[in-house]
Amino acid sequence: MRKILKIGDKIYAQSLQYFSPSYSIGFPQREQFLLQHCRNMEFSFFRHQSIDDIRDIVNERKRLKIFLNSHKFDYLMVDNPFSSLIIDESIVIPIVFDCIDWYDEMFLKEFGVNKKYYLLRYGYLDLLKRASKVIAQSPVILEAMKSWGLQTNNFRIISNGYDASFFYPYSVQKSLMLRNKFEKKYKISLKGKNVVMYCGKVGKWYDNIKIIAEAITNNDLFFIVGDGPILAEIPNKENIIKCGAVEFLEVPDYMNIADVFVFPVEIDCSPIVISEYLAIGKPIVMGKGRMEWLLKDGKSGRMVENNVFSWRHGIEDAIKMKNSCKKNNLRISKELSWQKLSKRLSDFLEK
Repeated sequence: MRKILKIGDKIYAQSLQYFSPSYSIGFPQREQFLLQHCRNMEFSFFRHQSIDDIRDIVNERKRLKIFLNSHKFDYLMVDNPFSSLIIDESIVIPIVFDCIDWYDEMFLKEFGVNKKYYLLRYGYLDLLKRASKVIAQSPVILEAMKSWGLQTNNFRIISNGYDASFFYPYSVQKSLMLRNKFEKKYKISLKGKNVVMYCGKVGKWYDNIKIIAEAITNNDLFFIVGDGPILAEIPNKENIIKCGAVEFLEVPDYMNIADVFVFPVEIDCSPIVISEYLAIGKPIVMGKGRMEWLLKDGKSGRMVENNVFSWRHGIEDAIKMKNSCKKNNLRISKELSWQKLSKRLSDFLEK
């Protein structure tokens, strides 16, 4: 039985994973699902205060040392550079780094350059040298870490996944029932319309959603299932349905009425929602960039340039490929359930 201490703080997590309820208890959504299915692992959690300056680092290092004096662990696990800053070099417990984001790019998009940005950059480069084990969400981000100075050869790619208990294709009968339900709820008609859907956060990192909204035609209904500050910048139109944040268990119901899914960030590494999209079996349209390791143009849907014309054409084209995309996407999704990914994590940490 491996004992692992997860070190993190909810402030950083909330800023990067907007509106995820899991952060109210301290765990990022990824860890919440991964750890749920792990076997032979005992996870504890140390929540530190927000790291805003050097004084915070000093104070939190003291707190962590006091905690570790009365507890024993096989690994310390972090998923962001701020958390690693409170582990000073006198602590010899091996560090597991679960690299969950393109940290500097996302931070700059959300907050711009400030003193916390430089703490993040220093913490990231230092963590790449100190980590004993590293988990990357994709081959793309792993290669980036190597180019930035990753020292260990003990790494594994464990992408983001989906919960197979909830995300799967519904029967035709159930999907029709849900279409009727949502027609009444939003006072719309889906008859003869292409249902284009985005599910997820609507923060600055996702602002290409405004371009997608421009690409929507009169033959489409664009469902935006999620919340965030960018939502107010999307025009109010009859064919754009702003659903806001919904309960997690409702998300598969929305997804199963879609004809095509979109994702607005071409430079993301392994979004959870992409795995959920794949498990539903509908075509996916997203920008060309960093997801070609998993999604293939013409097979999973369309990979497009980030302009209105390309998005519009990609959405129209992907809908025509629904049948072939379904077989491909369901096949890919079989290896992406949290249940299977958790086994990969357990195997990696047990070695």
